[in-house]
Amino acid sequence: MTYKITIRPKALKFIEKQDKSQRLRIYKAIYNLPSGDVKKLVNSKNDYRLRVRRL
Repeated sequence: MTYKITIRPKALKFIEKQDKSQRLRIYKAIYNLPSGDVKKLVNSKNDYRLRVRRL
């Protein structure tokens, strides 16, 4: 199954403000989808959140 991942501009801005190691962890988690801690957001049709653990 093919997925389309859309990162909203506000989220992208947040990711780019992070230090390099944290940015890499976030991008790795995104590109390893659908595995990981993913949950559907309440009261939304097609929005999900991905939890990335801190080191």
